[in-house]
Formats: sequence, C-alpha cells, structure tokens
Amino acid sequence: MRVVLQHGIRDVRLAELPDPQPGPGEALLRTRAVTICASDLHLYEEGSIGGVSWDRPFVPGHEMSAVVEDPNGSDLPRGAAVVVDPALPCKKCVFCREGAFHLCRDLGFMDLPPVQGAMRDRIAWPAAQVFPIPDSVDLAEAPLIEPLCVAVHAIRLIAEPALAGATVAVVGCGAIGLFTMWLARLRGARRVLATDLISDRLRMATEMGADGVFEVGPGDVVAELLGATDGWGADVVFEAAGPPEAMQQALGAVRPGGTVVVIGIPSSDEYVIRASQLRRNEITLRFSRRQNENYEEAIALVREGKVKLAPLLTHRFPVARVKDAFELASGKADGAVRVAVTFD
Repeated sequence: MRVVLQHGIRDVRLAELPDPQPGPGEALLRTRAVTICASDLHLYEEGSIGGVSWDRPFVPGHEMSAVVEDPNGSDLPRGAAVVVDPALPCKKCVFCREGAFHLCRDLGFMDLPPVQGAMRDRIAWPAAQVFPIPDSVDLAEAPLIEPLCVAVHAIRLIAEPALAGATVAVVGCGAIGLFTMWLARLRGARRVLATDLISDRLRMATEMGADGVFEVGPGDVVAELLGATDGWGADVVFEAAGPPEAMQQALGAVRPGGTVVVIGIPSSDEYVIRASQLRRNEITLRFSRRQNENYEEAIALVREGKVKLAPLLTHRFPVARVKDAFELASGKADGAVRVAVTFD
C-alpha cells in the first residue's frame, strides 16, 4: 500500500509498505482523506511538538476519513463512511476510570511517535474509536470533524450559562479557532470577536458571523479589542493560535473576572505570564487538551446542519502531491485553512 513517510524536517516521501492486519477489536479501514493539522505542522517544520520527536521515519496525519473495508467482527457496517478518534487511552488508569480519557497518563495518539499516522491507504484501528458519519458528508471534508471535536471540548470548559449573552473573543482563526467562534455563537454568545495575522482568515471569520475582526500587525490589537468592548475586555477569550504572544493578547483582552481558555500549542513549549495581571484582575486561566468523547456531539452538529465543514476545507491534493500539500499548509498561502490529502 502507499504510505507517506516523514524522514526529517520538511521531508515527506511516498513509499510502499505491506497492508496492515487488524488485531482483536480492530477494524480495517481504507483511508479516503487526511487533513493537515497545526500539530502536524509542528512536527513537519520543527521536528517535535510538546517534547515529542522521532528517531526514524514515521507516518504523519491524524485527522482522517475512511470507509470500513473489514469490520473484523465489530458492529461497524462494511463499506460505511467513518471518521476516527486518533486517541488511544489505556481505559484502566484513574483518569480513564473517571471518564477523563484525554488525561490518560498512558495515552497513545495517532501520528505521535511511536504510534503511526493516517497517511496510508489502509489502517487498522480500534473499532471503538471509529464513528460512522452521514452519507451526505463529503469524505474530503469529514476529517474536519476531529478539530470540531477539539472546539466542542474547549467550549464545554465554559459553563453554558456563562456564554449566554457574553462577549467572546477568539485569538487565532485557524480551523479550531473558527469552529470555536461558531460554537460560541451557538451556545448563546451575544458578540463574537476574532483576531488573526492573515486577512483571508479574518474575511472567513466575518463570513462565519464574527461581529468584529482585528488583524494582528503593527498596531495594538489588544487596544483594538478593548476599544470594541468599551474598554472592559471580553468575558471569555479562547486562545487558538499557539505563539506565546497570542497568550499575551488573550490575557490582555479579557475583562477583570473573565476567563481565558488556551487551546493553541506553542513551539517553545513555554509561556511567560505576569502573575500580577492574573491576580489583580482575578482572571481564570484554563488549558484545553484535545477532546474527550465529543465525536457523537460533533457529528450531530454536522448532520443537523448547525456547523458547516466545507468553508474550512480550502485546498485538496492527491497523495502523490503530499509535499505540495504540506508546503501550502505550512506557508498558509492562498487563503489556506485546512488542506486535505486525498487517497483515491
């Protein structure tokens, strides 16, 4: 089967490897599309993410759609279109027993070495982590259900009553930031503001219903956000960009007594924050880790038409052009938000 292997920084190549054989509890899936996530780009551009790196070629990608080729005794229908939860919790530790599977201390994750990723013709994966999707969903768009799950989880960290009538700001308008913005509106936010470095993404945020957008540049974007909130700041700020300066913008833009939820992953794996800023303003700072059992809710949002995937899938490349796909996603050129690698 065809496999994409990452050999080094900015070095992805096609190769041929034997088909996988599903083990107990696993289904054999035929990959249809894989979208490139910001975490994939950390590995592609920098060689590591959050202290995780690799010492041999590995298969990248974890946002995927597929069809069931062999249910292997599971309840999954043969030929069904599916998406895949890339997380592999142990299901035994104290956190798993409490239902906090995303905090499992022995958590494996697709495309984080040593677990191989999705960019291959076929993959064997635990059937319990595979979810059928409606036939109406485009299989190139379906991988976006995974980042939608991340946004669902982040939104759930804020009690729903606290969002009703709130002013929400989203720092970073990549796929997760845009989904978070959309969900905040669904959960009752009165105003939604958004910032980004890229004007094309801000245009998309406006099309998706943002009440105000602010381009990060030479000007003071925090002052602009404060000006848009009569000087008080937003009730809730979601940081969905990653760089340390985005954290500073989020903390500067939240009102006294407000909450900042951090979704982004910094390349440096550290932040510098001022204790006085948090203490004097009694800011609540929360960190969001991936998602936790949010697939059914995310799929329902798509099925019911409450969230659209299509606007965020901006480019598609056949697997033979995987290098081009990674370079476009890395450069964020031509309005790229999510770039799909398709397996036809």
